[in-house]
Amino acid sequence: MSWQLVNWFGSKQGLEQAREDIHEFLQKEFYLGVSGIEQPEQSSNRIPSKELFLNLNSLGSKNLEEMDIELLQFIHDELPPVVRDEVGIFPFFTNVLNTGFLVMTFVRNATHQDIMLNKLPLALVTSDGKVVARKSFEMLTMGGLQDMSASPCEFLFTWDDFLFMPEDDTQLFMVYDKERLDQYKMEEKLVEKHNGLTDEEEESYIQKVKDLFPIQDGQVELTAIDLVQVPDGGLKVIVAFMNGLDKRVEFTEVPVYIRDEIGRDVARMHFGLHSLYIKPKTQRVWGFYIPASSLEGKDLDLSKCKAYVPDARQDKDVKAQKLELHENNKGFIQ
Repeated sequence: MSWQLVNWFGSKQGLEQAREDIHEFLQKEFYLGVSGIEQPEQSSNRIPSKELFLNLNSLGSKNLEEMDIELLQFIHDELPPVVRDEVGIFPFFTNVLNTGFLVMTFVRNATHQDIMLNKLPLALVTSDGKVVARKSFEMLTMGGLQDMSASPCEFLFTWDDFLFMPEDDTQLFMVYDKERLDQYKMEEKLVEKHNGLTDEEEESYIQKVKDLFPIQDGQVELTAIDLVQVPDGGLKVIVAFMNGLDKRVEFTEVPVYIRDEIGRDVARMHFGLHSLYIKPKTQRVWGFYIPASSLEGKDLDLSKCKAYVPDARQDKDVKAQKLELHENNKGFIQ
């Protein structure tokens, strides 16, 4: 595994030396602003680090030895207090690898609720604030942040993420990318504007779904049926929901992917939903907007692209299924 914290401390160092090393490598913690207060890093309302529990689920399948866990706990307990009711990201070590620049952090949730992060825009900057690298990290794969917990997490900036290569002795700091965050907020407004369908669009699409995708008893199916360009930029994927069960189904999350003609993913989006219900034995259609900035590549030929839904998260015990589109339906997207 890439942590290898034993190599950092050395096998014979005393605790005092280890503490000195920890505080030497610590960078500045930055906050995501979930509390709603301005400049949360200046708040004096803080919680000792030891009041948070160490959650190792964020490391996934990494093989952690007992020594690794002890060191992570030791480092965590040495961190300064965290701002109450905030989510903070505390870089505590960096390492230059063949594949890029690795930043080791603790993501600290000092709120009393679980929090799910989607995209996290981060940047590497020099001591004078010059941006060296940018990357938006997909956080859904690490699962939610449990309340009052600290999760060790790795952020790897590959060399392709660098805007330019700094001098070898340049010290880099990881920060919250506010510029990219502002861009995301603008995109959210576009998503709010373009998500869904007009009454006329819904009527047209639902008739196509009834004609081409009859409901299968006992099955819940999702299929991407169209991919259209939006005047403001970006694409809209039209997804059909078919509920063949005898009870209502609610969807809480729908992933939508787009592939080009060579099978390369040009967009991977996860849409959180509220109150998208499908009545028993009925069909429904919905439009999912994908901003242009979320598309990889330029001058995409939509006629050669395919949209698909790999799986979707439903409420309660309704099992999500992988769904296939009829291959011979020309003009439709799978």
